[in-house]
Amino acid sequence: MSAPEVSAILIMLAVCAGLLLLLVWLAIRSARRLRRLERLLEARDAAAAAAAPAAAPSAPRGEFETFLAEDPARQQLAKSEQFSAYRRWRRDKGLNWSKP
Repeated sequence: MSAPEVSAILIMLAVCAGLLLLLVWLAIRSARRLRRLERLLEARDAAAAAAAPAAAPSAPRGEFETFLAEDPARQQLAKSEQFSAYRRWRRDKGLNWSKP
């Protein structure tokens, strides 16, 4: 091999080593960011889980649940009968948008 070929090979090896170091640095940086994001998501999920049980009992009941709770016998009806009775109940209470 001649001197220019050896110097070209050394330059190519230096460039490849530099690119390899750059890729390793980017991988480490990405891993750190990913770990940070995972910690933030875990903290957010933990905060949401802590707040969820407190919010559940204070959630308002739906109208259909209120309708069923007024008369326990309504829960024994078939679904189609429950819904037709529920529509009548809403109409009687004035909860519909349409005119009576």
